[in-house]
Amino acid sequence: MEKLSLTLSHNILSRLPLFSLFNCKLVCKSWYNLVKHPNLPFLHHDFHESHNSPSLILHSPHSHGGDQLFFVDNFNYVDRDDNHHQSYKGVAKEIVLPDELDDHKFTSVLHCDGFLCLSYMEVENLSTYNKFWVYNLFTGELMRLPPKPMTPEYKVVSGFGYHPKYKARKVVRIVEHECVKYDSKLGNCELSLEQTTEVFSLGTLSWRDKGKNPFRIRMQSCQVLINGALHWFGQDKVKKYSQNIIVSFDLMLEEFGRISLPDIRIDETEEDDSMLTVLGGCLSVISRMPDNKIDVWLMKDYGMKESWTKEFTIDPEFHLLGFLRPLWVLSNGEILAEYGKQALFSYHRNSKKIKKMNVRNLPRPFQVAPSI
Repeated sequence: MEKLSLTLSHNILSRLPLFSLFNCKLVCKSWYNLVKHPNLPFLHHDFHESHNSPSLILHSPHSHGGDQLFFVDNFNYVDRDDNHHQSYKGVAKEIVLPDELDDHKFTSVLHCDGFLCLSYMEVENLSTYNKFWVYNLFTGELMRLPPKPMTPEYKVVSGFGYHPKYKARKVVRIVEHECVKYDSKLGNCELSLEQTTEVFSLGTLSWRDKGKNPFRIRMQSCQVLINGALHWFGQDKVKKYSQNIIVSFDLMLEEFGRISLPDIRIDETEEDDSMLTVLGGCLSVISRMPDNKIDVWLMKDYGMKESWTKEFTIDPEFHLLGFLRPLWVLSNGEILAEYGKQALFSYHRNSKKIKKMNVRNLPRPFQVAPSI
């Protein structure tokens, strides 16, 4: 590798499965320097996205001891099962976390091109703090963000990613809390929910306050990064006619925006009945219907409501007891999905067949961390 140019070396390394690439840094010092180059994560992401080759981080919570994280990739390995059908195989490999992250129960696990953003709550001197760490899986570097004080009344969600034109990674923290507002016309006070946003750019020293949110965000960790913006379900701040929308946060401008939903009903009380994701390079809404079918909508032209298209409906052969969460369109056109936090399945759109994927060492229960 020493005789190859940097461009050619990175071209070769970017084709490796992510876990294999992490191990390359252990070979020798020159390979370590190649792997830790700041451009390699972007090159690796672009190659595997164009070849429909997903990399999954699994978050496995435990009632005793700290949570565990696992890594699964290389789903493009095609084998033949006993019935001579094509099937996907994989292996779940545990991620050995640094000592600083051992024995913690993570409130948020976000993955962005080989970088993990992990958060948890910790009590120190009778005060509770929301702590964030960013772990670079390429180099093993661990970055501690300034902790933020918390109270039991606060709710927190987060997002993590970068804008393609401005590749500085940022952590976004949204806090919701109750506040008392005085109505001068009625002469009384009322309780309302208020959300504020803070942004931390990696490489800086402090959080930046972005003030009050112009929209109300559903308090779930961000699932989607597309077009340089993070996305959540949310609502317009109109008391009488509050409309469900998608709320975006542009990571370059650090501004909120709104995107209209397709003509579907989003039930705020049933979080598992709808979700945001990215499928086929498009912003996607997944909606579970009362008849157990799952509609998959794609926004073909980002930001244009008219471009929402119901791309397909997942209509499985049997009744689903848990939520089938689509994650990725595989290279053969099948849909990779998480099922009930217990298994990974592939769904064939034409035959409507669901096949359990053979993933060794798969923890249970688990949740696929958003790869944003």
